[in-house]
Amino acid sequence: MNRYISIIIPIIVLFFTSCENPWDEHVKVNDNVLEENIGNYLSSNTEFSKFNELLVTTGMDAVLSSSVIYTVWAPTNEAINAVDPSELDTYDKMKLFVQNHIAFGNYSSKSKTGNIRLTMRSGKALNYNTSDATIDGVTIDKEKEKVVSNGTIQVINTALTPRYSIWQYIEMKAPDCEFVSFLNSLTTKVFYPDSSEQVGVNENGKPVYDSVWIEENYFLKYIDISSENTLFTLIIPSNEVFEAEFNKFQNYYRIEDKRNNEFPTIKDSVYTKLMIARDMALGGKYNVTETNDTMLSFYNVKVPFKKSAVTQSVEASNGYVHFLNDCSVKITDKIKPILMEAENNFYSINSNTGTPRLFRRLRDDASNGMDFICDNAHSSQLLSGVVFAGPVVSSIKYRVKIRAVNDFGKSYANSDTSVVLIQKLGTVTILRDPITNIIKTVSEVTNSLNYTNTAYGTADVTSDTMSVTRKAYSPLIQAEDDEIDLGYYEFNKSDNVFLRLIPLSSKMAVTADYFRLVPIIE
Repeated sequence: MNRYISIIIPIIVLFFTSCENPWDEHVKVNDNVLEENIGNYLSSNTEFSKFNELLVTTGMDAVLSSSVIYTVWAPTNEAINAVDPSELDTYDKMKLFVQNHIAFGNYSSKSKTGNIRLTMRSGKALNYNTSDATIDGVTIDKEKEKVVSNGTIQVINTALTPRYSIWQYIEMKAPDCEFVSFLNSLTTKVFYPDSSEQVGVNENGKPVYDSVWIEENYFLKYIDISSENTLFTLIIPSNEVFEAEFNKFQNYYRIEDKRNNEFPTIKDSVYTKLMIARDMALGGKYNVTETNDTMLSFYNVKVPFKKSAVTQSVEASNGYVHFLNDCSVKITDKIKPILMEAENNFYSINSNTGTPRLFRRLRDDASNGMDFICDNAHSSQLLSGVVFAGPVVSSIKYRVKIRAVNDFGKSYANSDTSVVLIQKLGTVTILRDPITNIIKTVSEVTNSLNYTNTAYGTADVTSDTMSVTRKAYSPLIQAEDDEIDLGYYEFNKSDNVFLRLIPLSSKMAVTADYFRLVPIIE
């Protein structure tokens, strides 16, 4: 019996020992542990009075007096005095500066962890090397390290001035110019009802919320240059360049119907500037010597980069910012042809009865190796059209082409090669939610392309219908030989393009390999 007891007791002891708090264990093995917390220690030591003033101003003193475990790299008064005053001239800058000296968890410069990356409260990742006792290249005074009740204080004689992300630089430090002002103007507070608590109703019976508003910037929805996990290069054009680009592209990015507005509206102007700004952002971190004469924007647009035009460069924590006084993007590099693969861009089907049948056929000489057919499920079905959704078009004329072959006749399910397949192609009107801008509905009205109303139309096209007479694909390298030229269509605003393909008669199928829209630059 005693033999079993002697086995069980060590196990019980081991269990309770392993359940101890790791921080308690850390405190036990350190002789210099102080009972006070980080906040109290820093406020009571005159060596850190300047840093403590910043902690109090930003409210971080209360954070460091909590029970949460932190490590603080505390700069001395001399270190704070050496900081450029422009780094601390606003509340946001002060808070970022202070948080760049604080990390969650306990770290000791006397440990043997070697070189690691620490994410600070500022969101910045800094190199921490215990082998040479440095953080972000700044030497740590190992002899002055203190362990207190809620963490560790390490002393540094040079402050850890944060490197701003590109977006933080735009918000807080960039010189005032039209481009910077425009980006900052896109910041607004957005109401989030799902995160807000309803506290009652008003006199009109509408809900009243304890509202949650979050500050967002619309540009970051396109390219999140605030992210510390991705590298970017941002070009800031001079006022003259920005104005010239706006004048060049303002008629290409009308988002309000041109038929109702002879001249661009304020919304049109904002959208045009947004489309210009979007292509000033490049993926990747490039200093001036690493750039080529032509760079690709985040949205795959060619952007000229003349090294001689660079007036200033700034390294950010997630890339570079370059100021250029010459950066003219070609219209043909920005407004490019659009290829819509029918099988990939299928959006919805219109049918009076039954469920139509979709076929994605593997064909060696089809674009992307596949084409698309939509057919009636049975002889009594009335197929009224198929809608295809595409990317954003510019508010200009496009030459519209379709590649299609017909090796089955009237119906793919019931082949009859004696019948010529005839179909129409037109645009479809979409409606968006006025707040979220999400597509809500697609109209059933087809605006057929007027194939005869064009200087580009083929001679045998005399109506708004097309006959699909080609029975086999040409080799893929000659795909354009198979295209049916439908003339041009003028888009009255810049938005996602929706095309609707309909059969001439209800018992017919529709088919397409792709649709190609070629911009007419006038």
